[in-house]
Amino acid sequence: MSTRVVVLRWLLRAVALCLWTLVVWGALLLVLTLVDAVEEGPRAALARLLPIHDASGWAWTNALSVALALAVGVVAGGLFTWGRWGRAASSSGVGEE
Repeated sequence: MSTRVVVLRWLLRAVALCLWTLVVWGALLLVLTLVDAVEEGPRAALARLLPIHDASGWAWTNALSVALALAVGVVAGGLFTWGRWGRAASSSGVGEE
């Protein structure tokens, strides 16, 4: 295995770790926003989460990490549901001739 392949694999692992860290951070922020929405109302909670036009990079990173966490949750839920539907259809004979 060449050095280039090894370096590329390590870089891809580092990028994957960073992305999953953003997903976990976004999920944590989303949970805290939902708790704040119950206590203070949804408008005040979302106003703190959504960045304004001259916000810092941290505010944009927080908002994008929440969006990434929501996207990962939707995809994971869809794959879970699709897998359950596929197993149920194959065990009941649906779609077979």
